[in-house]
Amino acid sequence: MDEVYTLERNVTMPYVTSAERFGIEKGLQQGRQEGRQEGRQEGRQEGRQEGEAALLQSLLARRFGALPDSVRIRLDGATVEQLESWAIKVLDAQSLDEIFDQG
Repeated sequence: MDEVYTLERNVTMPYVTSAERFGIEKGLQQGRQEGRQEGRQEGRQEGRQEGEAALLQSLLARRFGALPDSVRIRLDGATVEQLESWAIKVLDAQSLDEIFDQG
């Protein structure tokens, strides 16, 4: 780094020094990597939610017949934890209300 600083002092000083440029590039690379990792995690979670919602919708339709729009909307907006809880109730419930704690 001493050689770089000496060179920069002898040459017209650029707006951003080599050391600063190196730090900026390293920060950008780290930010891109963290962004990709975060995107993959969110994508997996979203995909899992969609898959579980679709499976539960199929199970409910098979057990109780055509589902009202309100149930489909509720499934689409549910968390993975809610979907798993409702899926377990499918085995014993006698109605949709029992699954969604509506009655």
